[in-house]
Amino acid sequence: YGVYEDQAIQDYVSEIGQRVARQSDLPANEFKFLVLDDESINAFTTGCCYVYVNRGLLLQLNSEAELASVLGHEIAHVTARHPQRRQTQGILASVLATGAAIATGSSAVAQLANLGAGAWIQGYGRDNELEADRLGLVYSAKAGYRPEAMAETFEIFKRGESFEIARARAEGREPRIYHGLFSSHPAPNARAIQAAKGAAKLEAGPAGGWVDNRAEYLRKLDGMVYGSSRAQGIVRDNRFYHADLGVTMAFPRGWTIENRRDRLVAYTVAKDAYMQVFPGAVPPNMGPREFLLTQVLRGATVRGGEQVNANGMEGYSVLTTTGSRLDGGAGPVRWTVLFRGKDASIFEGASRSSNGGMPEADGLFKSVAQTLRALRPAEFPLAEPYRIRVKQAGENTDLASYAAEVPVEKYQKEELLLMNGLYPDKKLQPGALYKVVE
Repeated sequence: YGVYEDQAIQDYVSEIGQRVARQSDLPANEFKFLVLDDESINAFTTGCCYVYVNRGLLLQLNSEAELASVLGHEIAHVTARHPQRRQTQGILASVLATGAAIATGSSAVAQLANLGAGAWIQGYGRDNELEADRLGLVYSAKAGYRPEAMAETFEIFKRGESFEIARARAEGREPRIYHGLFSSHPAPNARAIQAAKGAAKLEAGPAGGWVDNRAEYLRKLDGMVYGSSRAQGIVRDNRFYHADLGVTMAFPRGWTIENRRDRLVAYTVAKDAYMQVFPGAVPPNMGPREFLLTQVLRGATVRGGEQVNANGMEGYSVLTTTGSRLDGGAGPVRWTVLFRGKDASIFEGASRSSNGGMPEADGLFKSVAQTLRALRPAEFPLAEPYRIRVKQAGENTDLASYAAEVPVEKYQKEELLLMNGLYPDKKLQPGALYKVVE
């Protein structure tokens, strides 16, 4: 994932997490809180005592109390030993799968057993999530945070999840949603919130009042990266810019470009052609041909090998007779690698249909690889990320006027409404702080 390179944000999230952790059932344990450089909406724990929060989740929250409720939920997974239980279940599932294979003499049975076990232990399960909600609510209340904020956080996730599921269905992809059931099971009702106040012995609230800290939280977000970070590279229109690598490349106009954690993915509207670009490291004393055949394709049936040169970079290109991701692996794939110093860029392209053993868009795939080049001095600002800016609403402020600045293909207004807790149709109140993208 990579750690988000903003020490002020790291310190702020850690301070809130430590405040809540000191009120947990493991107050003496040394908890670590880290913000990850990832735009997806997620938080998770790997066990005692590490809690991770994606920067994408921070942008969806609107108060310190909401963040405290999320951290309390993850801390509760640790104190209730949910990660350890899940690990034990995974070991048990593997043992059972091995036993089934021995008893039947069938590797297929082992594979099926492992598939079933994997589905069984995925996530913590509803009971564990509900327990984490209950304990986390108590921990954050004991730390002085307004308990109702957890219910509001649920609503944020529910609205976001509903929108993401509908959007993913329309775009023909899997939805990217929160890791557990935090967004799909019932939010704490008034009785649960009152019980948490009782457990914290703060039914009437702490002496100084419940902590919410909306304004302070939003001001901490001012300047935070939105979308891809500088370290991940930036997509603008049909071109990709990476300042740290000092390179840029272009894809056909009209294609969708996704900057994923480990690769660039680009595809047509009809999804009948796609490309992927992977980074690689060049081994000592190895040329492009040997690298492509032995490090990337590893024994695949290839034909039509040729040396290539793009903007001073040496490379090699071949076709594999099969391997297309669009037709169950039956179709051909164009592979190209380009060397730039010790870095390799690996291009993969395939079409749903082919001609003469070549992908239908083979010429296009070759031309995309030829666009890879060094950034020009004037282009480095284009490799800087979009950022969140926090503003104060006036009498006639309308979020829709900022929608065009949001770097997504569609649903820009909905993105802003979700980010500000206003989706689907709430209005900004005069004087309120709100988030935009610049």
